[in-house]
Amino acid sequence: MLKRILILIEHQQNRQMLSQSLAQDYQVLSPEVKEDFVVVGEQMLSEDFDLCFIDFGAIYYLRAKMEARREAESPIFLPFVFLTTLKDVGLSTDHLEQLIDDLIYLPIRKIELRTKLRVLLRSRSSSLGLQAAQLKLKEALIQEQDLNQLKSRFVSIVSHEFRNPLNSISGMAQIFELYGDNLPPEKKAELLQQLQRNVSKMTNLLDNVLVLGRKDMGKLEFNPASLNLKIFCRDLIAEVQTVFEHKQTVNFAYQGEQEFNLDSKLLHPVLTNLLSNACKYSPKDSAIDFEVSCQTEEIVLAIRDRGIGIPAADIPNLFNSFYRASNSQGFQGTGLGLAIAKEYIELHQGAIAVSSEPKVSTSFVITIPVKTTTNKST
Repeated sequence: MLKRILILIEHQQNRQMLSQSLAQDYQVLSPEVKEDFVVVGEQMLSEDFDLCFIDFGAIYYLRAKMEARREAESPIFLPFVFLTTLKDVGLSTDHLEQLIDDLIYLPIRKIELRTKLRVLLRSRSSSLGLQAAQLKLKEALIQEQDLNQLKSRFVSIVSHEFRNPLNSISGMAQIFELYGDNLPPEKKAELLQQLQRNVSKMTNLLDNVLVLGRKDMGKLEFNPASLNLKIFCRDLIAEVQTVFEHKQTVNFAYQGEQEFNLDSKLLHPVLTNLLSNACKYSPKDSAIDFEVSCQTEEIVLAIRDRGIGIPAADIPNLFNSFYRASNSQGFQGTGLGLAIAKEYIELHQGAIAVSSEPKVSTSFVITIPVKTTTNKST
């Protein structure tokens, strides 16, 4: 079956040229020259299509209708491709991250057009296939409704969280390929930082998914080794500040002994998640407090932000897999980080607690018994 391509480009000449170029391989939907572009565009956005080309005019007149169609289609991937000129790329991409999935610069090169269409339509097909598989899974597990809901939510969240950084990486790679030699150094540095942040997001998400699999199979392991906790925490702060774009100040305070037997592979994602969340949910000009106190019988690690806080009704469920606070809408996340943190801290025979005041601050406190971490050889 031919894929259906919707062309909502106000510029008539560009619309006709693109239609002619695609007509041989795809079923093209496009307003006729004499038709009212806005009226017909709104009607066509209600029809079935697999990909839509848009330009400035379409966004100006039809943005609300486009956003409504994307929301209705979610979590299925429905790509919108924005046509613009290279000289307007900065202006054209402002505030459009939630609407567009890729860019094509005018004039269009046929090889670039074919490649982008194949990639985006393949993602569309995979998304539709994923939905079909999900429906079959629901039917097969009709007697296990709780498990079915969990798996459905998992597929939706993970596929969405993977798609965003993947699309960003693809777009930035194409900019480097096509225009890398002409980009100024500061623009190259900015793009590389964005690439690094998106790769880090995908790596963390994949690690979380793998943790769930090991947990279900009972294969989570605890392998403590000698660790300088103070140096470990300082390096971790630098890592988070490198990949996190807000770059809030982290006030670090450390008291007590430094050498302990800890599993750094477990402790690293726990503290990374808590520090990243503190940055994510706090204003850009705020500060994060990270205090470590190594007492006689326990290690206490406390992280406090000055962000949006957590409603009291959400706190009892906060460490459940896939659970997200009711005021976290608009922030990316899977609801896995805190559940995994709890598992990892309990492998240390420790505990994690949270206290929060909405719109003021949130504090996470980790306690780990020293008797389970002290190096027996010393």
